[in-house]
Amino acid sequence: MKTVLRETAQPNTGWAGHLKPGQSLRLTAMTIIDFVALNAGDFSERFDQARTKVYNMNVYLTAGDKLFSKLNNPMMTMTVDGFAGTGTHDLQFGMCGRDRHRRAKEEGRLGEYLHGGDITLPDHGCAENLTNALAPYGIPYADIPSPVNFFQNMDTDRVTGAMKRTPIRPSRPVDIELRAEVDLLVAFSACPDLASPTGGQSVTATILEE
Repeated sequence: MKTVLRETAQPNTGWAGHLKPGQSLRLTAMTIIDFVALNAGDFSERFDQARTKVYNMNVYLTAGDKLFSKLNNPMMTMTVDGFAGTGTHDLQFGMCGRDRHRRAKEEGRLGEYLHGGDITLPDHGCAENLTNALAPYGIPYADIPSPVNFFQNMDTDRVTGAMKRTPIRPSRPVDIELRAEVDLLVAFSACPDLASPTGGQSVTATILEE
């Protein structure tokens, strides 16, 4: 595989780029990555959490699974999952952000994060990071789909459906790879990751092609 592009997003920042069909995106990290994809020819066709779960018949993604749009079209295929055997990727949560952090504080729910109720909240999060990354393409926050949260291992009670954040992350940066099935605009946020023992970390994006 030939490297077309390699860039690193610093902690709590966003990134966006273009993928041609057949190209692969390698994400290397040990932190949560909020990831979205849009059809480059029609930004109204976007990644969809619900369709992705239905077509894979699973609430988790791993190698061999596809990311689907709301129009029932496959957008990407996960070909490498370096987190398999350690944890799972989340398809339930949306994205963190300034307003979500403020509401959690107002509701006394900061204890749900690893560092507890006295945590210092960042002044922005994934919502702002994705908004900033996609702004040059004319995509407002309201049109950004709920993401797949790579490396966000959730503990879900199978009886009650209750969800709980866990601190399970890669102990070192590992790779996931996604192959584009159509012409895509993709974007991600290097999450502030308040539930991680180490907090948010950088994410390296590498575009590869045969």
